[in-house]
Amino acid sequence: MLVMMEHIRTPKVENVRLLDRSSGQRKASVGTLYLSATHTIFIENNPETRKETWVLHSMVCSVERPPATPSGSQLILRCKDFRVFQVLIPQERACLDVHASLVRLSRPEKYSELYCLSFNPNVNKEEREESWNFIDLQADYKRMGVPNNLWVSTVANSEYRVCDTYPAELFVPKSATPAVIVGSSRFRSRGRFPALSYFHQDTLAAVCRCSQPLSGFSGRCQEDEMMLQAVMKSNPGSDFIYVVDTRPKLNAMANKAAGKGYENEDHYNNIKLHFIGIENIHVMRSSQQKIIDVGEMRAPTMTDFLWGLENSGWLKHIKAVLDAGVFIAKVRTRGESSSTV
Repeated sequence: MLVMMEHIRTPKVENVRLLDRSSGQRKASVGTLYLSATHTIFIENNPETRKETWVLHSMVCSVERPPATPSGSQLILRCKDFRVFQVLIPQERACLDVHASLVRLSRPEKYSELYCLSFNPNVNKEEREESWNFIDLQADYKRMGVPNNLWVSTVANSEYRVCDTYPAELFVPKSATPAVIVGSSRFRSRGRFPALSYFHQDTLAAVCRCSQPLSGFSGRCQEDEMMLQAVMKSNPGSDFIYVVDTRPKLNAMANKAAGKGYENEDHYNNIKLHFIGIENIHVMRSSQQKIIDVGEMRAPTMTDFLWGLENSGWLKHIKAVLDAGVFIAKVRTRGESSSTV
């Protein structure tokens, strides 16, 4: 972690006041602020409690520096898990150093600065290599009963040649040939062809994931149509499969103008297209900020809180995500296959 330590201008500041605004704390705690390569640590001066607050730098969304007050300079740390910390530092110079350090520590500029890649534990080579096998993908598929006579492994994405955002080890329908897999990947955004995510051993239903097709207004791909046909063949309990598009239908239609779009039911045999209505990331971020603003209201009335919650739209988004999960779970238990976008 020596690389990240270089960005710490001041590792320790005393007589700091910390207020956890997200927890409803009314009175600031006085203590010492420490900066490490991975965490911001605040320790209370109170000898009876000595409460410690740890904030992982990778969880910091933003570091704001409001105007100074007569009692000192302020910093506001907004975290990705909705926590908000208000820090009051007596000396302006120290506040500037902490602010510059936190901004740099919370925004790595290259992969080697990430904790998982820069941490060098005092263990031998064999023990370090074991940590890379913490998650055994093949063992997880084996738990689901894969491979079998319906789903088999493929080397199509070996060395991430077809899709760099998919694992190198994938399972596909047994009837899908390498040519069909590659052809389907070329027709899908970022090369994300339908690949197995979950297999239900009792109903033989499968859940696959993929990205939107590059269909535009009228495009089609024979290999992609064959790929979805192969997915249906690997689900013997149903005569059709659901293609679950998590976007609102209007968004999917608008994407056609950019050369993307969604599956045309006239071109694919035995599929049912189902739109969920989950908004895009930009709408989600705006809604998230509004819900954070609700939590930061000072002494809100119940009316203020409920109005802010409703105006944020956050509960509507949560419901859309839950509706998608419930729908796919019901389809799977009925024995019908689903391919998600």
